[in-house]
Amino acid sequence: MEQWSAEHRAFVVEAYFKSGDSVVAVQRQFRRPLKRNSMGRPRSARTPENVERVREAVEASPRRPARKQAAALRMSYRSVRRILRYDLHFHPYKMAIVQQLKPTDYAKRNAFHFQSK
Repeated sequence: MEQWSAEHRAFVVEAYFKSGDSVVAVQRQFRRPLKRNSMGRPRSARTPENVERVREAVEASPRRPARKQAAALRMSYRSVRRILRYDLHFHPYKMAIVQQLKPTDYAKRNAFHFQSK
């Protein structure tokens, strides 16, 4: 079983003579292109198909939480969150429910504030 292809062997020999017989320089040159191409696992969750599935699900029910979207799509929650943030450019936020202030609220607040002192 051969470890290197003919292309790799040719690259090493050529780099060795170009670098002035430096083995260390050849090792560095050899690692550079290989690291860029083979580092990490290939992306499997953020495919264009999955991005489109998430987009359609969010358009169909925009108020559904991301965890429930993930369960409905049979995808991991983290993958759905990454797609929402990095591919669809959505940002998480939480709706705050506040009461509407009435004209009498200011007077009630002042009265309560002065009573407690």
